[in-house]
Amino acid sequence: MHGPKKTCAVIMLGAAMLSHGFALDAYGASATGYSVSKSAAAVASSMALDKLGSVPLKQNVSVKLTGMDILTQPDGNILVYTLRYRNSSGSRVDLIDYFSKVSMPSGATGKGKNVTSDAIKRTVPANSSLSVTYYVNVGKSTKVNGAKVSLFGWDFDSANYQKKLGQITVPADYSSVVPTGKSKKITMNHLPVTAKADTLQRYTINGKVFIKLGLRLTNGGTKALSDPGYKAYLKSAGGSVFELTSDSASTGYKLQPQESSIIFYWAEIPSTIKTNGMTLQLAQEDEALKISIPVQTFKLPAAATDFAVAKGKSAKLIMKQQPVTVKAESVKRMKHNGKVYLRVGVHFANGGKKVLSDPGYTVQLKSAGGSVFDLTPEDVTGGSFRIQPGQKRTVFYLAEVPSQLKTDQMTMQFTQKDEALNKLLPVKTFKLPGVTADVPAANYAIRNISVNHQTIETQLKHASVFAENDTGKWNLQFRVKNLGDKSLKLPAYELSILTDEGYSIPVNTKALDHVTLKPLEEKLIDLSADVPLHMKQNQLQLQLTEPAVEGRISFPAAHYKIPYAPEGKSHLGVENIVENAHGTFGVKLSSYQRVPLGDVDQIVAQISIRNTQSTTVSLPEFKAAVKAGMRNLSNTSQMVVPNDQTTLAPNETMELYVLANVPYSYSFNQLKVDLQETSGEDVHKFLSLNTHSLNNVMKQVAAGESYLIHTTGKKAEVRERLTTVYQDNGSNLIYTELVMTSQETRQSKQAQLVAYYKTPDNEFFEAKISQSSEKTSPNGKNIVTIWSKLPQNVNASQLVLFVGEGVANGKMTNLGEESTGSINTVGLALNPKVTHPATNLQNVELFPYHLTITRGEGTLSAGKDMLTTVIHYNLSRNGDYEAGPYDHKLIMELIDPNGLSTEKTLTLGTDLTIGNNQSYSISLNSNFSKIVSGGAVRINLYDEFQGRRMLLGSQSYPIMYEENQANRPGTD
Repeated sequence: MHGPKKTCAVIMLGAAMLSHGFALDAYGASATGYSVSKSAAAVASSMALDKLGSVPLKQNVSVKLTGMDILTQPDGNILVYTLRYRNSSGSRVDLIDYFSKVSMPSGATGKGKNVTSDAIKRTVPANSSLSVTYYVNVGKSTKVNGAKVSLFGWDFDSANYQKKLGQITVPADYSSVVPTGKSKKITMNHLPVTAKADTLQRYTINGKVFIKLGLRLTNGGTKALSDPGYKAYLKSAGGSVFELTSDSASTGYKLQPQESSIIFYWAEIPSTIKTNGMTLQLAQEDEALKISIPVQTFKLPAAATDFAVAKGKSAKLIMKQQPVTVKAESVKRMKHNGKVYLRVGVHFANGGKKVLSDPGYTVQLKSAGGSVFDLTPEDVTGGSFRIQPGQKRTVFYLAEVPSQLKTDQMTMQFTQKDEALNKLLPVKTFKLPGVTADVPAANYAIRNISVNHQTIETQLKHASVFAENDTGKWNLQFRVKNLGDKSLKLPAYELSILTDEGYSIPVNTKALDHVTLKPLEEKLIDLSADVPLHMKQNQLQLQLTEPAVEGRISFPAAHYKIPYAPEGKSHLGVENIVENAHGTFGVKLSSYQRVPLGDVDQIVAQISIRNTQSTTVSLPEFKAAVKAGMRNLSNTSQMVVPNDQTTLAPNETMELYVLANVPYSYSFNQLKVDLQETSGEDVHKFLSLNTHSLNNVMKQVAAGESYLIHTTGKKAEVRERLTTVYQDNGSNLIYTELVMTSQETRQSKQAQLVAYYKTPDNEFFEAKISQSSEKTSPNGKNIVTIWSKLPQNVNASQLVLFVGEGVANGKMTNLGEESTGSINTVGLALNPKVTHPATNLQNVELFPYHLTITRGEGTLSAGKDMLTTVIHYNLSRNGDYEAGPYDHKLIMELIDPNGLSTEKTLTLGTDLTIGNNQSYSISLNSNFSKIVSGGAVRINLYDEFQGRRMLLGSQSYPIMYEENQANRPGTD
């Protein structure tokens, strides 16, 4: 259909080679509409010759008439007849001893002569049969009814040396013509062939009348049947004879064993000729005799007029010897660069057993007013016509037409240039359906389009817009599904948004560049575009345009209305359904926090994702894009999945956190978070959240109350144990101890905490933290030490401790490592306690240590400068708690009787050993020799932390004065 071409269709000619006689006289099944009575009469006629008796030539030798036909010729009509000789004797029979004569009812007579192919048949072997075909010129005789065949033998005793042996008279009701709708089994090229006159059609081409005749042949042999080169004649009921010429596709055919095909003949006839009662006569040229020998005659059905196929109906055509069902499916009016085109879709269904290639048809569009326009295929390569057996395909043709052309009652005609006939022959005409405009698909409606002769289902699945400055930011979700049975690579479609003002705005996406769909696979593709707000946002269309190809018009493959839908807002705790390439999910913004992080703030969005499907879903590796107000924070963002979850079972929910840094002074009222997955350079959106719900959701824990850490693998109860203040001249140090009790059922490392102290004036002081890096047993307790330096004017009683679980590089922070953010932050109200120094040292608390000094004394010898002080103590450690490095120091200050102070730094568990009834001594050197009596030494105990001290308690202990024995009275 891409211009005239010479094609070779294997179409068979149905006739019997006279060189082998009429092998069979039985007709095939009658055609539809042929009455039973006519069929019975036809069979009786065909069997008439069989019922005729045979003529004995001599003892055990006889002859029988088996076939007769006549062919009209200008120089006298040629009658042929076939005699079958039967030799039942034990010796051969020489045919030279016999001959036959034919006499017609018209009076014409003649001696039968062998056709050239039977000239070599001279003897009949013993106990065998032999068929011989003869011809006679019978002048103007046209019918074989009543013809007589007389048999003679040479007899030299007779006057004319011949003796008449018998006569066979053809019955008056005999006809050699195969009835309408019947087939006949004959022999061609030594092969059994079934022949049938199949179709007869009448065409008018440029004012002339043509007859197209189809003859079906079926090769019943075991070898290929080649074209025997028969001549064909069309004979009207009135006796007019027209030579038929086979078209190019029917010339030089070759028919494989058991193959069936149709050969087509054409003849121009006068317009006044009636087409009822016509016959087809096949003949073979006897080159030696220079005459045409009749082969077989077929009665033809009434000629059908070439009516145009009705709208919406299909027609069966023979293309390249293949039965093909054809239907004019659609006509669409399209515009391109100011020109108007009609795009005609023609549906082809290959009902044959071979691949259907291009039949080379010329296609024309005809208007009701008589205007004719050439239709050219969109696929100029001819690739459209590679239609597999059983396959269906729609091929599109284009014609440029005037803009004012009336498009009602148009037709489309297939024609084909026949080189043998040197004519443009009509194939079929179709009435075209109504012309449709290239209208866009309705809101979210499905539009099927064809890609490489496969159908894909397309749909604008979702659309939303939000305003930013003077621009409408559109986010679109486009769905494609392969409805075919083979994998399909999508073309690199160009996508654009058409505005009501006539502008075409490009759509940002690379997702269509490398999309391959398996059968029935579908994908969702994210698109985005910026449309100026001064354009009508509610009158937009998405246009899908085929890739540009040189020399071909690139029409839009489809249009889709874009519904105006302001981007939905995500509200805290409210689930929204999101569909993407991985499935359908329930998504909600579980919480939003804005917490301090060094010299900036950190926003933390907790997102819940629930699998709504009935199958387990593998999740991609996410990357977060964050925008706060007009500021893009994506380069500071990190995403944390606390338990490293990568799959979601049906109805399972996972929690993840998106963090991003923002200047602490920056205010905004809108937050947009996109979770994306990357594949090479391609970025695909998994979900998008847009919210104005920026209330800082911070759980507040009352003083003395506990809160829970719910993170899997790090579950714990957290409670304040102690908060106090270490004072100094220039500043204070706020100090807090938290107790973390593990609620895991296995040994686990607890969460690394991040903390800030917050004042009522929203001043934040970053805290330092000390924790144990060891695993904690179930129900095990850990002491977490938190402290920060504060100005002296900060009222510690009004502080709130912001404490969260540390994260770093997209993971929960390992104990002891530095955090780059925190999640699940709570506000813990504190209960600061002022430590009052004890008046004795019998109950000294330095958690987790407890010290009791049971007694103490100093010893001073007369005249000596050394004072030795011994304390007796009990020291215990609470073993229920684990802690990080113990940064507290116990400072023992001794004040001697002279008022001088001496300090000693003691390490608990080393200098002072754990246990009861322990003792520790310390010796002081000073000017003690002047002391001539007892006194007391005062011991002060201090808790020193980060260089700051807190007095724990004081107590004085007596000094025992020992006199020198030599100076005692009464001593010798």
